[in-house]
Amino acid sequence: MTELISGNAVYNSNVSANVLKSKFYVCPVCGNIIHSMGEAVIHCHGVLLTAETAERSDESHKITVEKIEDEYFVKIDRAMTKNHYLSFIAALSCDKIELVKLYPEGSNEARFKRSGVEKILFYCNRDGRFYMNL
Repeated sequence: MTELISGNAVYNSNVSANVLKSKFYVCPVCGNIIHSMGEAVIHCHGVLLTAETAERSDESHKITVEKIEDEYFVKIDRAMTKNHYLSFIAALSCDKIELVKLYPEGSNEARFKRSGVEKILFYCNRDGRFYMNL
């Protein structure tokens, strides 16, 4: 309905539903994480959300991925405070996603099954979304 009223058409070009092309929307009010396989018009707390664009991880968000048996152990070098923290870490393959929700003042690490994982994504509440290709 919102899309119709706004007059802005949303075209979904991800017809093959490749998870690696997924969109993530994060509410700035409550931190809600919404995953979409394609374009969507999403509101949370009355705010129109835009899909987060990802940047390569940088020095202030350094990611370490270690292979341990059949898992990836992922750790991001970022202090977790009440005001500056990582919201989630996700492992993506072409057909599945595994997401671990993180919390302020909590751990900044996660473990994921290695099968088919091609990309690690994570979201910083201040600096946005980052990724690393495996």
